[in-house]
Amino acid sequence: MGPKVQTHDLATRTHTVKAGTFPVRVYLEHPHGLYVERPFYDHPLYRYWQAHILPGPGWQVCRFTPHQGEHWCEYYVDIVSVRREGSVWSVQDLYLDLGVTRERAVRVLDTEELFAALEAGLISHRQAAWATAALHGLINALAEHGNDLPAMLRARGVELGWGLEVLS
Repeated sequence: MGPKVQTHDLATRTHTVKAGTFPVRVYLEHPHGLYVERPFYDHPLYRYWQAHILPGPGWQVCRFTPHQGEHWCEYYVDIVSVRREGSVWSVQDLYLDLGVTRERAVRVLDTEELFAALEAGLISHRQAAWATAALHGLINALAEHGNDLPAMLRARGVELGWGLEVLS
């Protein structure tokens, strides 16, 4: 287990993760970050992924398209640290995640991964504290808006589009 870092190279239109380097269908920079969408290859559960990387609050807001049916949550938010150098965005996953269902229930995920990464020295105490504060901030902001993620973001001046909405 190593640090969970992914890179997005806008010049080559590639997304590099632990499983390899994959072509990206859409990269679109916007005032709040970067929109990404690409197919998943040989993934057991998902065939397509869309995400908005929001460096300010440290959130990667994802939507997944499964091979069958609907994903259990409408939005999956990774707590992340983002660094940009030229056309390359590096996104370090800080292990804490939040799922927001279509019914607007929220579920904190992967707390055990955060503690395991901390114990293994993959992240610092400072990063773990920051990730925890970012997750608490997200949960509190969602609670103020009935766990409606788009409404919460709009209240912060962030309007996220998905798929064809983003391109229009």
